[in-house]
Amino acid sequence: MKKLITLLLLCFGFIGMFPGHGQNVLDQYLQTALENNISLQQKNLSYEKSLAVLREAKGMFFPKLSLEARFSVAQGGRSFDIPIGDLMNPVYQNLNLINNLNQEANPDYPVVPEYQQIENERIKFLRPTEQETKVRVVMPVFNTAILQNHRIQQNRAEAEKISVEVYQQELVLEVKKAYFNYAKAYQAHELFANTLLLVKENLRTSESLHRNNKVTLDVVYAAAAQLEEVEQQLAEARKNVKVAEAYFNFLLNRNYDTPIELMENEAVTKVVLSPDAARQQAHQGRVELQQLNYYLSVADNNVQLKKNNYLPTINLVADYGFQGTQYSFGKDDDFAMGSIVMSWNLFDPTHGAKVQQAKIERLELEKQKEQLHQQIGLQVTSAYYNLEAGLQQIESATAEIAAAEKAYRLVDKKFSQGQANLVELTDARTQLTNAGQKQIIARYDYAFKLAEFERAIGNKK
Repeated sequence: MKKLITLLLLCFGFIGMFPGHGQNVLDQYLQTALENNISLQQKNLSYEKSLAVLREAKGMFFPKLSLEARFSVAQGGRSFDIPIGDLMNPVYQNLNLINNLNQEANPDYPVVPEYQQIENERIKFLRPTEQETKVRVVMPVFNTAILQNHRIQQNRAEAEKISVEVYQQELVLEVKKAYFNYAKAYQAHELFANTLLLVKENLRTSESLHRNNKVTLDVVYAAAAQLEEVEQQLAEARKNVKVAEAYFNFLLNRNYDTPIELMENEAVTKVVLSPDAARQQAHQGRVELQQLNYYLSVADNNVQLKKNNYLPTINLVADYGFQGTQYSFGKDDDFAMGSIVMSWNLFDPTHGAKVQQAKIERLELEKQKEQLHQQIGLQVTSAYYNLEAGLQQIESATAEIAAAEKAYRLVDKKFSQGQANLVELTDARTQLTNAGQKQIIARYDYAFKLAEFERAIGNKK
């Protein structure tokens, strides 16, 4: 019996001690989560997409080369008549008459063939067949939209990069909490497992006392009931361990039942920052505020983009290719053409409204930044005092378990000598178990709160 008590008290005295290799165990798990977490991989893909959009914006500054080809077959359509017959046939008739008269009057007059009568011509606007094949180069010379779009995409890419950092920090916090939750569940399971040994020993002692006519049968039944109660508590603790294990492995993108290595206990870390210093560090280090600065830059660029919509755009265009009714590539079929193309929107009644909308969007972001600044200050303040209270809870739980340990030793000694009844022993054992649970909860709750405080002030680990 004394060995079992010593085992239980040893467990209480070293709550939080695990087999492992220290803090580097948790660091390795954090690294695994950052490499394998599926949601983080999705965030990285969004960032890569923003970089591709930025490359697209950069490409708009360079010339574009394209091959354009068209072959058309047409029927009908508009046409116009050229009265060439009506104009030239009288002339030809006079020439033929003059030639005939000269030949009759002068035998030496040369023989000139008669001019034939010609028909009027009808020309169609659409030729039956037509082709145009050309290479076109377009070079932007003046286009403020391209410049502002590039700046917008630059700032958006930086903001998207910070989104990845924000999720990484949230993931680190979640992995820490899941790890500590598993450790808390594991320790609770160990606590009830050792408590089960005590109540089994109590049942054996009660049966022995009953056989020696020192206690009545109801004491044995009460001890057996205690055994059933602790077994139920142990089953619940086992379930909590499995659920916590599955969630932790889920964050690391591993099989749900992969064993988790627990680190050795470390001294309780105390915060040396004052609340004001913690808030100041958070306002300087929180990447969410930096992200809003990039979004404000995007808003500035958008305002400038809307303002500059009234400016013209100028492009250089160069074409070289072949035209004709059929495909032929002779020296008389090719052509070349260079152009300066300007487009200028001289009047747009929506211009002022669009500029005003862009300015309002920027004002909204400024208010959002002010609100985030206040929320971060409140978050740090709350985390700081939660951590302070958690430290006091650890001290209180440590003192309580020491007192419960002494009380249990005394009652157990009286019970084994027949000077205390089972109710007193049960109360002492319950108080000792509860004190152990409180210490487990207090220690790991403090670890949770420390992780939340570190996240609040902007620590990346």
